[in-house]
Amino acid sequence: MDPAVPLDQLLPPPTEPDNSHKTYSIAIACIVLGVLGSAFVCARLWYRIRTKTIGIDDYAIIPSFILYLGWTILTVYSCLVTGVDKPLHEITLREFTIWFQSIIAVTWLYPAMSAAIRTSIILFYYRIFRDGHGKLFANIVWALLALQAIYVVVFSILPGFICRPFRYAWLPLERAPYCSSDYWNAIQITLYSVSLAFDLILLIFPVFPIYSLQMPLKKRLGVGIMFMLGASASVASAYKLAAYLLDLPRTTTWDPVWFDYQMSRYIPVQFDNYGVAVWIPGELEPTLALLGASLPAVYPLCKRASARVVTILSSRQTSTPFRSSTSGSSAAARSGQKPFDDRVFKAPGKFQRLSESQLELRLLAETHMHQGSLDRRSDKSLSGGTPTT
Repeated sequence: MDPAVPLDQLLPPPTEPDNSHKTYSIAIACIVLGVLGSAFVCARLWYRIRTKTIGIDDYAIIPSFILYLGWTILTVYSCLVTGVDKPLHEITLREFTIWFQSIIAVTWLYPAMSAAIRTSIILFYYRIFRDGHGKLFANIVWALLALQAIYVVVFSILPGFICRPFRYAWLPLERAPYCSSDYWNAIQITLYSVSLAFDLILLIFPVFPIYSLQMPLKKRLGVGIMFMLGASASVASAYKLAAYLLDLPRTTTWDPVWFDYQMSRYIPVQFDNYGVAVWIPGELEPTLALLGASLPAVYPLCKRASARVVTILSSRQTSTPFRSSTSGSSAAARSGQKPFDDRVFKAPGKFQRLSESQLELRLLAETHMHQGSLDRRSDKSLSGGTPTT
């Protein structure tokens, strides 16, 4: 609609929530990611405590995990209670208010959470590589930890100047004269860019210590990939920054009647894609970071579990040939032949897997038995004379 149309000629926002056209795909995706990240962190702590190998990086992951749970709960709450995943013209004024309150809350929560996760990763690198890499390595670690503290302090102060006075920050109708959208966008772009830079540093940081390890190249590559997954959040950080920048200049919306409503003068059109552009990348980034940080600790546990599954499946697959071999052994006993070795062919409850040499011996024994049977039949036929017709 023409922006010259007077405000009083536009439709007011609805007063009662209407979720008839609301979908819950964004909320479900955030819940799934939250459960996945929480499961990996819990498995990591359980395995480290059980094996008595818990270290300073594991203690550092605990506050990270608490902040991550708060972030996930806040994200899911915002997706369920506000107007995420439904047409903009169906969103009430109260829902928009809660939406702005959620944005302000995560603005302060994100720096603390992301810095805490990176701190755990840095301490893990220090725990693994501190011996034999000199003072320079330790200085780099301490410098990275100091930068995380500065990062939290700076990006915890800057959001306080979004609105003056700040109490208008979450009031959709009153905030425009007191809040600067340009300042807000500049903070978000800077925050995402700095986070991406830190993630890229952590991505390449373990390459040099791993390169100096005394092990075959193939193993070094495997270890390097596993350690670099701890900084895999850089992929989500890059996606989040790109999605924000690409969506920022947009002036159109998929809601065809949005500009017939008064709230279109106060709410950016980017809110119609906020779940995909902000909430999903915002949940995906810390989830990947926690998965990557927990993978080196969880890997032995996963390897042991997979080996047990393979053993069970192999035992089930070999149970059928075992029964046929047992009947063959009984038939051999009835015919006067020497049965197979009882040390190999035991009762089903005491089954032992055959080695390749035992299989070869078994096939050779069966061949000799078959040949002996043919020889006896031939001798009997000769001794009995020519058969009569």
